[in-house]
Amino acid sequence: MELKFTAPSTPGLHPVVGPGNSQLEVLELFVLNLPSGGAQTIELEGSEASLVCIEGKLVAVSASSEYLLLPGDGLYVPRGQTVRIEGCYEQSRLVMAKAEAWSDAEFIYADYGAAYREKEVHGRYNYTRDITNLLTRSDRASRIVTGITSGQDGAWTSWPPHHHSDTLEEIYFYFDIPADGFGVHVGMLMDGTEQAEIVRSGDAVIIPNGYHPTVASPGARMKYIFFLGAKGSEEDRRAASEDHPFYK
Repeated sequence: MELKFTAPSTPGLHPVVGPGNSQLEVLELFVLNLPSGGAQTIELEGSEASLVCIEGKLVAVSASSEYLLLPGDGLYVPRGQTVRIEGCYEQSRLVMAKAEAWSDAEFIYADYGAAYREKEVHGRYNYTRDITNLLTRSDRASRIVTGITSGQDGAWTSWPPHHHSDTLEEIYFYFDIPADGFGVHVGMLMDGTEQAEIVRSGDAVIIPNGYHPTVASPGARMKYIFFLGAKGSEEDRRAASEDHPFYK
């Protein structure tokens, strides 16, 4: 099964992975690369979207508001809305997940600095990591949950291995990994298949089901946006994960 998909680096809005080219059923992932002064309009009909800026400076303009997006900042766009993404005279990059929405909602802006001050620290020893929540399980949305995981030098994240196969599928989008470093994303699928993917900045790995720990090479830290997509109902957004019985 193909799990890893690399985002294009050329200018424009590019589809990366979704139900059309993978085993995902809910989530679609896009990357927007804007040159200095560039702009892109995003129109949503029956879908909601979660946007995260990872490079440069952007302004998201809706019918009633403007949102400044710096690296790490997030914006939830409800279904039926249109936003124009404008670059601020420097090369910029944005990652977007989309999913069909069941209900209407409001825009939700997440300032990364403020969210990081409220970060959750998970794990211990060589698998401690920071979780910065941008679109939380308690926020009003239909399917999507979004956050950023930052690990330690040469350490594990998403440990112990866990899964949420019945309720949520997931995408990890890796970024800010140094050019001379890399990570390993382990997929332990529910059918017994096990795969390991070498990941670098710009790689997306899908998690349709199964356990999914990751580890960084020495001198590098794992850093990725996680997008979760509820499979069956809005209640699935709040479903708990289950740890691997061998590693609890």
